[in-house]
Amino acid sequence: MFTFALLSIISFSFSLGPAPSNVLDVIPTSLWVIILFTGIISFTTVFIREMDKGTMDGLRSLPSSPQAIFLGKTFYCFILMGIVEFVLIPASMILFNYSFNSDLALVILTFVLGTFNIALIGSMVSALTMYSESKTILIPLLTFPLIPGSLIPSVTATMKLAFGANLSLILPELRLIVAFLLAILLASWLIFEYVFYE
Repeated sequence: MFTFALLSIISFSFSLGPAPSNVLDVIPTSLWVIILFTGIISFTTVFIREMDKGTMDGLRSLPSSPQAIFLGKTFYCFILMGIVEFVLIPASMILFNYSFNSDLALVILTFVLGTFNIALIGSMVSALTMYSESKTILIPLLTFPLIPGSLIPSVTATMKLAFGANLSLILPELRLIVAFLLAILLASWLIFEYVFYE
């Protein structure tokens, strides 16, 4: 995941050249595309690894609800992606010579909400595909149609923050991200128990 993220941002920096004039227009999309594909790499370690190692029965025997296990896996994926972002975002700021001109708390909030949305979708997709023999193909095929509801407002909010937006200017995007997160969380909460116990 680290290798992919760093190679991607270095490739973007070479393609755009030193100090491009439109960096603030390009970098939000570049960052979120890299975060998305980094997340897809991590999705294969959520539930599919449990099936491959034969530890799914152990999870089913735990004195925990299926929803608690699902949230635990989602946080695992979220933390993996967050660690990568902790390196990726400062690296991009160094390579492209830019900075976010808004409140740091708003920047962190936007990335946390957007990343958790991706992790939530990825965990559900991983659960849905763990019984399939075509997992590596199905994960991106099922992920991509669900992602735009979170990815587009995350990109837009990040672009506004790069130009110095305050909370009121990014509030519409944050509302969309939270609404989509709640919708996916509710759907996952209802479906996962049936998937978990097959």
